[in-house]
Amino acid sequence: MRFHRSHLCVVPLLACALFAGCKDKDAVKVYRVSKAEEPQAPAPPHASAPHGSDMGALPQTGAPMDAGVPAGPPSAVTGNPPPNWEAQPLTSMRQASFLVKGDNGAAADISLVALAGTAGGVLDNVNRWLSQLGQPEITADQLAKTAQHVSSALGDATVVDLAGLPEGADAAKDGRIIAGIASGEGRTYFFKMRGNAALAESQKDGFIRWIGSVRVGEPLPSHP
Repeated sequence: MRFHRSHLCVVPLLACALFAGCKDKDAVKVYRVSKAEEPQAPAPPHASAPHGSDMGALPQTGAPMDAGVPAGPPSAVTGNPPPNWEAQPLTSMRQASFLVKGDNGAAADISLVALAGTAGGVLDNVNRWLSQLGQPEITADQLAKTAQHVSSALGDATVVDLAGLPEGADAAKDGRIIAGIASGEGRTYFFKMRGNAALAESQKDGFIRWIGSVRVGEPLPSHP
């Protein structure tokens, strides 16, 4: 059998092309990863409620503006809370903490937080609380017409009464925020009660009297 010279030249060229193709196939590996297998960012940690308390079932009250600037170590707080308020363990932010319970699972969370400086001002914090209740913001004029002023040892306290039930919220534990803001000696004090609307209404007078009775003394020791 006779081969044409050009055929002999084609054979080596084909062999080289096939060899190069095999090398490329071995060198390049493509992996397909399903969406479920993609690494997920870790979920942010959630603060847990003190063991044995009912606070975990209550809505997150939210820290005041500029909450990253606490006013030093916790101080000794005295006052006259109503006898049906149950004292709760303190946290790094709270200088006083209570839980009050009503009928049919109703509950309200009560706290006192002290921050350095103005901590965002009264209007900004009131509008933040309104947003927690799913309500629109108000103006400074509207705040002036609706706010109540209470004399306290910590300074003049601006007290607001806000109502609204966020979408999907439990009406037994949410629907009302009654809060007071007082400033003095480079600190801002936030008194806050949030919980069932009817229960908060029944505790409002006691809450306002408590604001007027609170005294903050020397910082508590770091160790017992």
